Amino acid sequence: MILGQAKVVRYFPNYERTLEIAKTVIKERTYVRSKTDKIIHLSEAGKLEEIMHAKSCSDLYRVVGEDFWLATWCNSTAVEGKQLEGTRITVVKMGEHGFDFAIRTPSTPARWEDFDEEMAVAWDTISKAYCGENYGSTDFDMLENVRDAILRMTYYWYNFMPLSRGSAAVGFIVMLGLLLAANMEFTGSIPQGLQVDWEAILNLDPNSFVDSVKTWLYPSLKVTTSWKDYHDVASTFATTGSVISALSFSSDD
Repeated sequence: MILGQAKVVRYFPNYERTLEIAKTVIKERTYVRSKTDKIIHLSEAGKLEEIMHAKSCSDLYRVVGEDFWLATWCNSTAVEGKQLEGTRITVVKMGEHGFDFAIRTPSTPARWEDFDEEMAVAWDTISKAYCGENYGSTDFDMLENVRDAILRMTYYWYNFMPLSRGSAAVGFIVMLGLLLAANMEFTGSIPQGLQVDWEAILNLDPNSFVDSVKTWLYPSLKVTTSWKDYHDVASTFATTGSVISALSFSSDD
């Protein structure tokens, strides 16, 4: 969001919300970690109060006194009361006056195992919500639980973010594909200035993410069965070569 003294145009709109989330996490945890992963306790001498009054990442750095990082959390659906490690927010001093204020996605084995379990449960929830009495339904109201389940799985994907590039786009495309498979087509567009992946990252609970996204997503969903007329992917791209060719295609070709 900030690189030195420069505001990163693509991500800076999320600066204020990220700062508030960082303060929330510090207040709850009462510590952050140094760049060598050492715990830096902040519960003494009024430091937490100073943190809560911070107006910038430089204010946070002044209180902590060195480069540091903290991790958001995601409330689990699979295991009641469990919190998964979300995204790491880092503050690093750059030169005399600048700071690197950024988010980073950790790739630890324990985190992969946690999100693997969470995504499996989320997928099972979608399957059960749609494959019972709602299977094949074109009644929008009856599909509410299906929509919510799809958004919850999307929430965990966005917080997991395992790919080096394209994770946000992949998550959004899969979400739209699942909705379409359940006879709901998205006919609108993402509101200007909103980044769906950041909406997930900056919410500590999946239900909060669902409540936020559904306000603009659900009114733009149209019940349809048009997907049944689409060509079958397996028969259209029958070989590995044809799949690679299709995925490699660009409008410049």
